[in-house]
Amino acid sequence: MLTNQLLYLLYGDKEAYRHEAKFSILSALRHRKDPASFSITVMTDRPQAFAGWPVDVIALDAETLSSWVGTGGYNHRQKACAIKAGVQLAEKTIFIDTDTVFLKDPVELFQRVSDDQFLMDEFEWSWAVGSQRPEYHAFAQELSAKNQSPAPTLKLYNSGICGMTRANAGLMDDVLSLIDQWVHHGRDLFTIEQIAVSFMIDGKKVAEASDCIHHYFSVKRFYHAMNKVFFDKHGEAYRDELPGLSHSVPTRLPKNTLADRLSLKWKLKGEAANSRKVAKFYLLGKKGSHCVYLNACRALWWEKAILEIEEVEPNHLTLVKLNSIWASDQEFLSFAGDKVNQAA
Repeated sequence: MLTNQLLYLLYGDKEAYRHEAKFSILSALRHRKDPASFSITVMTDRPQAFAGWPVDVIALDAETLSSWVGTGGYNHRQKACAIKAGVQLAEKTIFIDTDTVFLKDPVELFQRVSDDQFLMDEFEWSWAVGSQRPEYHAFAQELSAKNQSPAPTLKLYNSGICGMTRANAGLMDDVLSLIDQWVHHGRDLFTIEQIAVSFMIDGKKVAEASDCIHHYFSVKRFYHAMNKVFFDKHGEAYRDELPGLSHSVPTRLPKNTLADRLSLKWKLKGEAANSRKVAKFYLLGKKGSHCVYLNACRALWWEKAILEIEEVEPNHLTLVKLNSIWASDQEFLSFAGDKVNQAA
């Protein structure tokens, strides 16, 4: 039996998600110091996509995936089923969402997993805080009506990383039971799966993984753009130099410099906050001029800037100030077209 296993689940034929998984795997291999320290398992309905990759592939058929979704139609139930099946294959298993890149050797994460301690991506908020969020409203009301509300201090974790030992495999049966009880809330509260995991590890020791990984779930489009450039350039067929080549792709999106932020604060002094967002997104789009991967994100940043322009109050002075920032940037002016011209 395997000792340490990274576990991925990938289904469907979307290129962007396949790139996510492959790039995540490359980042794990790039940081791995000892090839014998862990193996990588990919559960997928497209096993041919990983032919030649240094991973163990478990082929999933349509019937299996359908049964994993269950009768409630909640797709994220498949993740809980994959963990339940995968955790039987090794002494320690760490499930990884595909939209994750490693910043350190995954061995550091395996060292945090034991029979007495679970591993999760990161703590997000307590039940006291989370239950007040709009998407939790109906769910929290139902639990309260059934006298099933947890303690306000219950910790709700992001399950982008979920690690446990084989000895704790039975936990996933209880997680699935909760998912099936709550599945009718899945349309509005798509994190039912990670809430169920959080309920079941309440009171147990939990380590977090966020210092070793970057889970980019909130900015997927930017990483999809960079991943596409990488695989278009190097191809998806595995070769030994591919993990090293992946090092050139930024693991974090850029931020505007302090000087840029102070300059915008001065130039847009007294203007509404969204006018500063316009300028911020515009400048972020300029950050990629010397990096082919960040350059692929330019249009995405500028799209965000243009959306914010549409929300700017029709104040002539505000628009004049904004236009002065990109007045000589013909590339942006051409990209923005009428949106900027109308504001001028």
